[in-house]
Amino acid sequence: MNDEQKEWYKQYSSNIGAKEILRLGCAIILWIFIGLSISTPFALAGYSNSFIIFVIFFIMLFVFPSIAYSRKPMYSLLRKILGNKNLPIEPMPHSTMKILRQPLPWYGYLPGIWGWLMGLALLFAVIRYLSSK
Repeated sequence: MNDEQKEWYKQYSSNIGAKEILRLGCAIILWIFIGLSISTPFALAGYSNSFIIFVIFFIMLFVFPSIAYSRKPMYSLLRKILGNKNLPIEPMPHSTMKILRQPLPWYGYLPGIWGWLMGLALLFAVIRYLSSK
């Protein structure tokens, strides 16, 4: 972390208290109930994949905090949820340090290519299995 990031984190962490954590907890519970209330009518209508809607809402609970520190729209939403005007206005500044590394030899990319091929094969198998039902 550079000095700018440390200063941002110090201001952010010194202004988080019990009130903000309570508001965030209520927002999380509300988000879960919204996911349930949207997926329940689909389940009652007979759609077998209505659980996927709730899973998407649940996954967004974990994706939101990781994105909120670096993206301005998400961070402004987080500030509104927390309701504290003393929090930093801008999201965490990006690091200015660049790590230089040497390019890999041609065989250094093979594990990555193999991983992509296995992922695509798994995706193909899942889609084929779901389409055969």
